Amino acid sequence: MQHKRPKMTLLQRAKQFMPFAALKGFQELLEETARYKENRKELSEEQLEVLDAQCKGLVIGNIVSVVYHNGRVYDTVQGRLQQIDTVYRTMTVGDVLVPMSHIMRVTTIG
Repeated sequence: MQHKRPKMTLLQRAKQFMPFAALKGFQELLEETARYKENRKELSEEQLEVLDAQCKGLVIGNIVSVVYHNGRVYDTVQGRLQQIDTVYRTMTVGDVLVPMSHIMRVTTIG
């Protein structure tokens, strides 16, 4: 004799296996991977010389605009230049620490 069980909806079936999700955080990883990523462009020697000259002309306290690669995409930060660290090759604009090797363009505003 066979017992008939009520047919489960897809949602009920999915809930049944949720506690056994072996790959915790996998969905978040997939979403992160799917987000847009822009490759960092390599500057030519000429462009590097122009950028170097721009950086040497900067003065702490100036208001600047910096276009840089933030690890995923190009971003722009504007604010007061707080610090230039020649040892670690970084600059701080407002509260953002920018590696100099990631900078595409620097301009002084006003």
